[in-house]
Amino acid sequence: MKSVALLYLLLLTACGNGGSSTPSPQPQAVTSTPAAAAPPVSGQNKVTQTIDGQRVDRTYLIRYPETLAEKNYPAVLFFHGDGGFGEEYLNNNPDIEELIDSGKFIGIFPDGYNQRWNVNGETNADDVSFISLIVNNLGSDERFNLNKVYGVGISNGAGLVNKLAKETSMFAGIAPLISQQTVSLGQLVPNQAVSVFQFNGAMDDLVPFNGGTGVAENIFMSAQESAENWASNFNCDMAPSNRTRVWGEEPVEEFTFTGCLNNKKIRYFVAADLGHSTSFGESFSLYTLIWSFFRSTDRDNVLNLKLLSLGDSYTIGQAVCDTCSFPEQLKESLVFEYSDRDTLNLQVIAKTGWTTTDLKTAIVTENPAADFDLVTLLIGVNNQVQNRPFEIYEAEFIELVESAISFVGGDANKLTVVSIPDYAFTPFGEFRNPFSISSGIDLLNDYARNYCEENGLTYVYITDITRQGLEDPMLVAPDRLHPSALAYSKFVERLLPVALEKLQ
Repeated sequence: MKSVALLYLLLLTACGNGGSSTPSPQPQAVTSTPAAAAPPVSGQNKVTQTIDGQRVDRTYLIRYPETLAEKNYPAVLFFHGDGGFGEEYLNNNPDIEELIDSGKFIGIFPDGYNQRWNVNGETNADDVSFISLIVNNLGSDERFNLNKVYGVGISNGAGLVNKLAKETSMFAGIAPLISQQTVSLGQLVPNQAVSVFQFNGAMDDLVPFNGGTGVAENIFMSAQESAENWASNFNCDMAPSNRTRVWGEEPVEEFTFTGCLNNKKIRYFVAADLGHSTSFGESFSLYTLIWSFFRSTDRDNVLNLKLLSLGDSYTIGQAVCDTCSFPEQLKESLVFEYSDRDTLNLQVIAKTGWTTTDLKTAIVTENPAADFDLVTLLIGVNNQVQNRPFEIYEAEFIELVESAISFVGGDANKLTVVSIPDYAFTPFGEFRNPFSISSGIDLLNDYARNYCEENGLTYVYITDITRQGLEDPMLVAPDRLHPSALAYSKFVERLLPVALEKLQ
């Protein structure tokens, strides 16, 4: 009996703030009678429902941006897991708060009845009615754009997000995390097309990745079947494109269904080594990625984006395939993030062996246009290799920055300076006075970073990735000197959210 009790306790507490629903008695028939609610305000709000014959105050938190600079904003509703609270969800995810305060959207954080959501009989609360009331109340505040309402949920909260998207028309996009659809939910036909960002851990034993009976005795579709169900409902191309990404330290397989109704996309991700978890490390912002997905799939206009990359061998991708350099991988990543109707073009001005002086000369010859949407600058390693005076780098780096800004119409925000890789941590460099190499590169990088900080420019540091080259040979190209395609993909993991932010 003790083991049975312990098993029940583990199921009850396994998910904590991001947990899934737990077994509970089947609910008796109930009539939910929501009462009228006051207009929403910043902070805690409430509506009243009748549950089990009792009038119950249902609460939800609204978090506005620090500065309300726009006429109205999209709204994103975040649904906690079993045992959590809305405010706790916000407090435990500072990247959500950063997105809100940067003016991306207004955040709504509802509280489940008895800290759980009624997806399939977990409680007697009518949560579809509760959330519908919240969204209706938002309409009384002109700061909310009700054409752009999104739902993000984790575990039990993801179950409710799926349910709401199937049974209502409130969402333009959803992100169910570590829970796919149940079999019964998959049989429903949604009222309208939505974009779907679905994440699952392949080792999940609470919401079984391959489908079957899971937590709370729910019978789940497999993760793949759930994504395919959404795609089929929205007439998407049923042959998804796929690629491997790295989230923090976790490799993640990504599948994308395109060609869907109303320009929507269905995208699901699989982390082979994770279970019922969304832990990728502090350096990775899952919610930034989700927001970029929502934004890119919910536009009426068509974009024609132009990218420019300036540099040397690290920019052209010496010793890797033609599409393996970081600018090419960044372009391809952006293609995945944008609409099928959008176009992205890349121009590269770079050559192996170029110093800052060489790049300056090439820019004069190439004479790029001034209408690019994004420009990257990575230059300086050959100044170190050739022992060129530091004063030359100081002066010419500034000139190159100013040129780069002119190619994006004078908008300095559209420039990204990338740090110089360190070839001391390669088979080629480890026996060529590596301490001197690293010190010289640090000197150049420190100058570039300080200049960028002092002038409000974006600087992305990737040098630490290349300093793992000796302990992880997969990060070094076959020439034993330059970064590999894998290393460049890690560059792009850092550059992509920056690029998406700049290309808004």
